[in-house]
Amino acid sequence: MESSFNERFAKQVVTKSMRIAEGENVLIYTVREGFDLAEAIAFECDLVGAKPMVAAYSNEYMVKALTKPREKFVEATAQHMLRAIEATDAYIAIGRPALGEAPVSRIGAWRRGRKPIGDAMDKKGVRWVGIGYPTAKRAKESGISLAKFRKTILKTLDIDYDALIKKGRSLLEKVRDAENVHVKSAKGTDIEFQVNGRKWILDDCIISKEDAEAGDVGLNLPCGEVFICPIETSANGTVFFDVPTSYYGHTMKGIKLEFKGGKVVNFDVEYGRKDFEAVLDAATGDKDRIAEFAIGLNPKAQFINDILVDEKVLGTVHFAIGDNKGPSYGGKNNSSIHWDLIMTKPTVEVDGKTIMKKGKLRI
Repeated sequence: MESSFNERFAKQVVTKSMRIAEGENVLIYTVREGFDLAEAIAFECDLVGAKPMVAAYSNEYMVKALTKPREKFVEATAQHMLRAIEATDAYIAIGRPALGEAPVSRIGAWRRGRKPIGDAMDKKGVRWVGIGYPTAKRAKESGISLAKFRKTILKTLDIDYDALIKKGRSLLEKVRDAENVHVKSAKGTDIEFQVNGRKWILDDCIISKEDAEAGDVGLNLPCGEVFICPIETSANGTVFFDVPTSYYGHTMKGIKLEFKGGKVVNFDVEYGRKDFEAVLDAATGDKDRIAEFAIGLNPKAQFINDILVDEKVLGTVHFAIGDNKGPSYGGKNNSSIHWDLIMTKPTVEVDGKTIMKKGKLRI
């Protein structure tokens, strides 16, 4: 990214989105290509009196580290990372590796090893942000040029945040006291689930003091969604996801899930069925139970086969299966995966009232 963008964005992350304060310890974990941005964020931490620590990795290293050692070594949890989390107040992750060359089973082992670290962050209430970052290998796995990949991410970050917050709050007013949600589409989706007693959350670029006190300590950049954890045993019906999904570079298309009592009881995959099965086989716990329902709100997001951008596309909804027990979600599922899957042109009814018709919000 350009240095001028890095400086502006770093200031936003530190002073506005994360509200980093004097005396706080900040852990910054980045892809190698994002090192300049990581240093810009670290410097902004220095300016407010916080203490940053930056760790970087290359994509080449990650592929080798997941494929060459014995699987039990890949799965082992880094104990020094657990110790670091004990002293960490805020965690900033920049980018993600492209792991299409690594077997899904090894990615699953790595995720199992990372699970205790995520649990430690949840227990301590560490504020966190995941930042989308363009790399050549991620762009290649997404099937688009690096220039387009970078341009789309930058555009999705450069939005009218006040307008996003206004639209998000209007949507929250529509759904705040809801009990039942019914989602349908022309492509075969027909599912109902309960949300009574669960809190709808707006991902609006800021972890406010009120958010942190309520346990909402995480966000994504790009941002722009309203989400909730359904009652985990309540989902019944079928969902068809017409947007391709990339699980760390392993692409799957046309995923269809049938839920009964909140659990996936049947599935079909038009492309990538073996990888889909491998993801579930390598995951732990409530891997096949409904975890999240969300509505995309970012007006500049476009599909680039990158989940942090794709799930924010205005007019879409996404469901997740797997983990949702962290303070930023408030659910009960415990798993080594949280897997978001996206559909377009949905019709969404909340307590019998239509709030979205074929992908058009009625707010």
